[in-house]
Amino acid sequence: MKFGCCTSLWEDQILALPDTGADYVEVAFSSLQDKTLSQVKERAAQLTACGVTLEAMNVFFPGTLHLTGPETDFTLVDRYLAENLPKAVVLGAKVLVFGSRGSRRVPDGFPYDQGFSQLIELCKEHIAPAMKAHGIICCVEPLNRKECNILTSSKESFQLVQAVDHPNLRLLVDLYHFDMEKESLEEISRYKGALCHTHIASAKNNRLIPLPEDGEDYLSFFRALKAIGYTGRMSLEGSMPGGLPQISQSLAYLRNLSQIAGI
Repeated sequence: MKFGCCTSLWEDQILALPDTGADYVEVAFSSLQDKTLSQVKERAAQLTACGVTLEAMNVFFPGTLHLTGPETDFTLVDRYLAENLPKAVVLGAKVLVFGSRGSRRVPDGFPYDQGFSQLIELCKEHIAPAMKAHGIICCVEPLNRKECNILTSSKESFQLVQAVDHPNLRLLVDLYHFDMEKESLEEISRYKGALCHTHIASAKNNRLIPLPEDGEDYLSFFRALKAIGYTGRMSLEGSMPGGLPQISQSLAYLRNLSQIAGI
């Protein structure tokens, strides 16, 4: 199992993350939209020189791009993907995370079912084919109801993945959102073969990254992942007030838990 850390592509901290024990980094895809391919190639070379491996990207769409509601225009999505996916390939991205709460949020007064249908069309006709063409997998991320009003549980997000039924569209489980929605770990047993990426942070501690003796039962999460044969990636995605030393401590703690769980 690989352990990584979410960070900014364009800030200096990313260059020091290999020293924390991170196997890879995860950065925002939307941060590529105002960069040229040459600028991205230059940054990729800097990462390589520092031993940084970039495998995942989050913040798929900017909030200005409406994916549900009456203002939705998927030709803009196609243009956005065509312009920026080649940049992600240059960086080495294997997984793109579809959270993007601002862009996928269903506008007030707009029918929920219609919004869900729009997301099915988006993923089936636009995202999944583009992912396949570039050798990348898109993972749908459930976001808790305090942050978004659609795809707020792993169960609901899995329904979208099933409706699209494409190998380049799969599921992500973020333990923070999972716990905020009080989902049962038994749900994870349904996601064998569909789960492709995970995030982790503490719901009890204001989204702090996992630390020993923080009051959370992370081991049960690892055992649930073990039960479905998951051996993929897990990214720290939360607050890290202690900086690099705290990231290092968290990664070592999670790696130990994975060993106990037998992953």
